[in-house]
Amino acid sequence: MTRLLVLPALLLVLSGCVTTPENAEPVTDESHERWNQRQQQLSTIQSWEIRGRIALFVDDKVYNLGLDWKLEKDLSIIKLEAPLGQGLIQLEKKGQQITLLTSEGKSYSGQNAEQVLYQSTGWSIPVEGLKSWIKGINHNRSDYLPDIDSTGKALSLQQDEWRINFLQYKPSQLANRTTPVLPRKIYMKRNDLALKIVIDQWQAQQKTTSTELFPSFED
Repeated sequence: MTRLLVLPALLLVLSGCVTTPENAEPVTDESHERWNQRQQQLSTIQSWEIRGRIALFVDDKVYNLGLDWKLEKDLSIIKLEAPLGQGLIQLEKKGQQITLLTSEGKSYSGQNAEQVLYQSTGWSIPVEGLKSWIKGINHNRSDYLPDIDSTGKALSLQQDEWRINFLQYKPSQLANRTTPVLPRKIYMKRNDLALKIVIDQWQAQQKTTSTELFPSFED
């Protein structure tokens, strides 16, 4: 498979560290209670439309990708696009079936999103874990270690050998009186692979009427 465009480090060199201000409020029992409430509230969010950017660091290479992620009850569509038309892949999960399509017309399939993505790109991205991590919470399939602030938001999580740092939170169109703020900037790393995710738009997902990867612009 043709790799997506490799960029020199035109992106900012990103630190994976989370620093705590000296005047930060102390973490209390109430903070942990708020963290538990966030987990319960955010776990109920099962559909969205996310648009943003990903900087993918693999060894000494950097991939700069656009992100479009639509999630519904039984359908997940993730599009990763390199700039200037250098390549696009779509990873679709419908029920238990995974299909990956490329802009060159190649197709891969299986029942594990991470394996299919690795087979086609060589990138070991934790797709299933991201469904929870991108909301700022852990998933329930393995042990985890959180680091929270006084308000109950996660500063970082360690899970599945990944360290996920939440660099910035921001209200989104999903947020309301009962939904907490959601992450906008996330940095995560495992071994020689790291991702910086910046979410520009995050809103409730409308019903998808078409999953066509390359629509016609002839009309």
